[in-house]
Amino acid sequence: MKTISKILGILILTIIVTSCSTVKVVSTWNNSKELNLKDKRIMVISKTDDNIVRSQFESDLVNKLREHSLNSMESLSVFPKIDTEVKLNENEVQKIVEDLKTKGVDIIILNSLKDTQEYSRTETTGGGYSTLYFPTYFRGPNGRFYRYYTSVHVNSEPESTIIYTGKKYILETLIYDLTKTDNEQLTSIITTEIDNPKSLGVISSDFSKKIVKQLVN
Repeated sequence: MKTISKILGILILTIIVTSCSTVKVVSTWNNSKELNLKDKRIMVISKTDDNIVRSQFESDLVNKLREHSLNSMESLSVFPKIDTEVKLNENEVQKIVEDLKTKGVDIIILNSLKDTQEYSRTETTGGGYSTLYFPTYFRGPNGRFYRYYTSVHVNSEPESTIIYTGKKYILETLIYDLTKTDNEQLTSIITTEIDNPKSLGVISSDFSKKIVKQLVN
């Protein structure tokens, strides 16, 4: 009966945790030279085929950069479509870079999704035991009654197990300074982690704040 009660008391519930959405910076890399964004024109690029996501992430980051009086623009206004499946060779990449330079672009901030990680977390509640004491009497050799207490351990509440499942998104932000020589253009790499995104707008806004904080502070 105890085993049956324990089995019946286990509730396995698999859910997507959406009540808590967080963006955190997990790693940064900077070259030895300080990145100066003042008096430079910045283009923000979000590498994705989804133009809704692309537009949200680019506009939020541009707006946050402009709050710091930085001249910024979305790549969507120049490149309406990005095909992430196309692999460019070195000459094609260089041609794009030269084209951006002719448009007055000095800095590129490139955001892309690098990895996704699914995880699960198990939490067990209940199943505690309480001790109850009951008085018991016995007759001694002298004919008198003596009292003592016996104890009984009981399960105070049903045991339940909840399995939470979630998904983390790993984003990489690369910052290029096109005013430098080819081997010095990559100036910073910022890796961020988004845990169970609740909504595009909230996550994009939080992501933009974290990135800009790394760049201007």
